Amino acid sequence: MERIIYHGSEDIIEKPEYLKGNIHNDYGLGFYCTQSRELAREWASRKSGKGYVNKYSIRDDRLKILDLTKPPYDNVLYWVALLMHNRDLSSNLKHNYPRELKYLEDHYLIDVSLYDVIIGYRADDSYFHFPESFVRSENTLESLNEIFKAGELGKQYVIVSKRAFNLIKFVDYQLTSIENKTDYYKRKNKADKTFADLLVKDRYAKGIRLRDMVMDDD
Repeated sequence: MERIIYHGSEDIIEKPEYLKGNIHNDYGLGFYCTQSRELAREWASRKSGKGYVNKYSIRDDRLKILDLTKPPYDNVLYWVALLMHNRDLSSNLKHNYPRELKYLEDHYLIDVSLYDVIIGYRADDSYFHFPESFVRSENTLESLNEIFKAGELGKQYVIVSKRAFNLIKFVDYQLTSIENKTDYYKRKNKADKTFADLLVKDRYAKGIRLRDMVMDDD
């Protein structure tokens, strides 16, 4: 089927380039899009208030898609494992939580090279606090699942294989405005508040923490 996707940027991108970008993005190298025009507007405008929403179509019915929002990979830990594997983690996290990171990699890391497209939740600087805090066992699996299942983070549609890049077609673009930048920071501030409230809620809450899972695995 033909799917419409959007990419927010400071540039008009008629031909996305394979193997170009930041290897430390959520799902590694790829072309990061969304099916939400509004999210694309916000992302394009977040720096200067001016940008472009690039619109594309892609026939993905013959592509192999890893969808982290649907069974059998809708367990939030698959998402966290990928983030921890791909992101440029702080030295604090790497040095103080090696057992937790190894546990996630051993039990939940998916080989994304087997797929053409990845659909999953985004974790920009605000939202990355949630999985990072989970690795430190500051919040519970139950709380992380609550946010994950509610779709608070917004979904990404990421093109990763050369085959998928060959199928994407540029449709058109739209200019964004300063209002979209305001919307981006409203969403960011909401995420920051949700995270702060979550830490307070989970400080003494009963529930599963990553350290418990690691200990049970020993």
